[in-house]
Amino acid sequence: MPTTFAIISDIHANLEALQAVLADIDGRGITEWYCLGDVIGYGASPKECLDLVIERSKATLCGNHDQAVFFEPCSFNISAERAAYWTRRTFEEESNRALRNRRWEALGRLPCRFETHGLLLVHASPRRPINEYLFAEDVYTNPTKILANFERLEPHHMTCMVGHTHVPGVFLDDPYFDPPGELPETNRYVITDDEKAIINVGSVGQPRDRDVRASYVVVTVDDGQAQSGYRATVDFVRVEYDVEKAVKKILAVPDLDDFLGTRLLDGR
Repeated sequence: MPTTFAIISDIHANLEALQAVLADIDGRGITEWYCLGDVIGYGASPKECLDLVIERSKATLCGNHDQAVFFEPCSFNISAERAAYWTRRTFEEESNRALRNRRWEALGRLPCRFETHGLLLVHASPRRPINEYLFAEDVYTNPTKILANFERLEPHHMTCMVGHTHVPGVFLDDPYFDPPGELPETNRYVITDDEKAIINVGSVGQPRDRDVRASYVVVTVDDGQAQSGYRATVDFVRVEYDVEKAVKKILAVPDLDDFLGTRLLDGR
């Protein structure tokens, strides 16, 4: 029987987007989902988002913003740094000691890598799982970086799922990048043993591909094909949510730069 699960990433404390995505996942009858990190940072609802992910995800990875809040923001721009420090204060000011400790313990235990259903899951890249950016334009401007990451993929993990850049699509080791709408099967990629792939699932809470809708993927592994090789389908999904509400919540927090909210209106 096929096994179906979802992979989400880069929630960035956007509760409205997270709730809409989880409702879509539930509506598909999917009970297993994974998060590739950056649960917090930028947005106005870090506590609520982290609580939901702790309670419901099968596994959650460490993103650079999760790491920044727990340790220190390094090489962050001013807006991201301010958001990290505000998020930390928000966690520290929680009056419920057990809840406060639970959140910090969860952040402190987030792994950098996770393997499941024949896939390698990381936040950023196979080579540097927390903070290396793999941009679509790198296939032209920095192909050696892309190829160096493909060299990290092993025969038993030919496909790696990532987030971090907030732009969904599929990297192949030509190197080449296809956004979901330009795949041979629109919005669907078929994983086989024949080629390596690095698949970006996009962002739930802060898309940057000029599409304001939340992004995630649904993966279906065909367990019946085990004898003839690995095969799975990855479907890219977009979900509408109350963007205006998410923006207003950010604008209402003096320590969060307005741009972190207004950019959501343009998907950038």
